[in-house]
Amino acid sequence: MAKKKGDRTDLLTKEEMDKLLLVVSSDIYFAALYNVLLHTGRRIGEIYGTLRGKELTGGIRVKDIDFPNKQMTTLILKTKKRRLQVECPSCKQKTTYKSLFCPNCAKPMPKIDKEQLLYSFEDKKTISLKDNLIILLKMYIKKANKKQNDYLFRELSLSYLKKVIKKHIKTAGITKNFSIHGFRHYFITACKRAGMSNEDVAKWTGHIRPETLNTYNRLVPKDIEKKIFEVEL
Repeated sequence: MAKKKGDRTDLLTKEEMDKLLLVVSSDIYFAALYNVLLHTGRRIGEIYGTLRGKELTGGIRVKDIDFPNKQMTTLILKTKKRRLQVECPSCKQKTTYKSLFCPNCAKPMPKIDKEQLLYSFEDKKTISLKDNLIILLKMYIKKANKKQNDYLFRELSLSYLKKVIKKHIKTAGITKNFSIHGFRHYFITACKRAGMSNEDVAKWTGHIRPETLNTYNRLVPKDIEKKIFEVEL
């Protein structure tokens, strides 16, 4: 699905990210949510839950965090295209459905419902958490009096979370367009700055195709400049 105008999130600098986190530091809910998104690189749908039909699926519960081993398990919901074999009504040759016309005889192919080309699947991924995030989550869970089966961040609606971050950005004195998905951009870009390959990052983030991470490669000019200066000519 094509992104709508305004969906693209700007990349924050470390100083700007620190300012944003400082704005919510006194609110344990947002402090915990933003730090989880920032330090894990998970999608908001994996943390909060993803709408499937009329119900939310996935989302982190208290029991999904293994505090002794400092790990968290998230459910990754993905949609992938099927490779449907379709028979051309004219030349009877079967081919993988890719276009409206047969690659053999150029005659029109039968129309396919787009939903038939897609299928959804689930995958669980366990990642490690840093000590400071473990401490923050323990504080949040205790203060919110959450039980093992409770979701961590469902007190507020997802639509509200996507709106209120704009207020937090403004309060922090940041003029960039930053969305809640921007934490994932920040995380992946930081990994790329550290020299990690797409393949290694994809194992953590849950991307099916490592090359997809090229869309997250938002290195600022200073990063590129540093690499250029290190090149021996």
